[in-house]
Amino acid sequence: ANLLTYRDSAAEDGFFLLLVQPPLTVDQSEIEPKDLILVVDQSGSMDGDKWVQAQDAARYVLENLAEGDRFNAILFSTGTRIFSTSLEAAGMGGDAAAWIDGQFPEGGTNINDALLQAFAQVDPERNATILFITDGLPTEGEEDPDQILANLEAAAPSNARVFTFGVGDDVDTFLLDKIAQSFGGASSYVRPTERIDEEVASLFNKISAPVLTNVTLTVAGTMIDSTYPQMPLPDLFAGTQLTIVGRYRDGAEDAAITLSGLMNGEPQAFVYDDLAFRSVAGGEPFVAQ
Repeated sequence: ANLLTYRDSAAEDGFFLLLVQPPLTVDQSEIEPKDLILVVDQSGSMDGDKWVQAQDAARYVLENLAEGDRFNAILFSTGTRIFSTSLEAAGMGGDAAAWIDGQFPEGGTNINDALLQAFAQVDPERNATILFITDGLPTEGEEDPDQILANLEAAAPSNARVFTFGVGDDVDTFLLDKIAQSFGGASSYVRPTERIDEEVASLFNKISAPVLTNVTLTVAGTMIDSTYPQMPLPDLFAGTQLTIVGRYRDGAEDAAITLSGLMNGEPQAFVYDDLAFRSVAGGEPFVAQ
C-alpha cells in the first residue's frame, strides 16, 4: 500500500490517495473455483465485425476456464437464449463456444431479461462472476434504466459480481456503470476502432484470479470521508490496483489503515501502520484535484 496526501493548510481538511497493489500473479492452486456466466448481446446492431469479435471473445473466455470452474452462456436480443439449463463443467466450454458460433445477430436489446436470467443461474454456495457484453441501449422488455436497476437489485444474489463491457458509442454508460458498481464489479468500454475480443480477453484474465472479496477499509488515527469509490469497495484481483481517494480531518503520523475482506471464503485483514496523513501544508497538489 502507498499513501499520498495534500493539505492547503493545517487548518483545512486534507486530501488523500491510497494505492493498494495485490500480487501480480497467483498460483492456480490457491484460487477458489468460481462460476462464470457469460452474457452476450446478439441484437441486430452487433451484425458484422462486432459479432465475429464477440464470438472470438466468448471462445477465449469459455476455453480458458480453470479446473473446477463452472459456467453457462446466455445470448440476448429481443429475448434470451441459454446454452444449458444448469451450470456446466469447464470442459464443456468448447461446446458452448461452438454453439455461439452457430448463432447470428437479430432483434432488439433486452438487457433486463438477460441479467435476470443470469442471476437465476447463480449458485448461492459459490462465487459467481457475470461478464455482460452489449453494444446498445435497452430497446426491448423493460426499457427504463431506473426500473431495470430496481429489478436487478431485487433479484441479485449477494455472491454475484457483474462486470459490464460496453462496445461502441451507443451504449448506456450510466446504466452499465451503475450495474457494475451496484454488484461489485467494474465497467469497461471499447471504441468502434478497438478490438472487442482482445479487450474482453484482457478483462477476463484480470478477473480470473480474485485475491480479496467483500473488501472494506477502516482508518484508525484520523477521520476520512468523501471517499471514492464508496463502500463496499471493488474486489481485488491479481495484477490490478485498487485506488481510493478522499478527504481526511486531522493529521496522523501513526494512523493504521486496515483492508479487510474474504480470501477463499475466509476472513483476512491487512494492516498498514507505517503510513502518515500530513498534518501541515504541503504534499502532492494533484491529489487534491
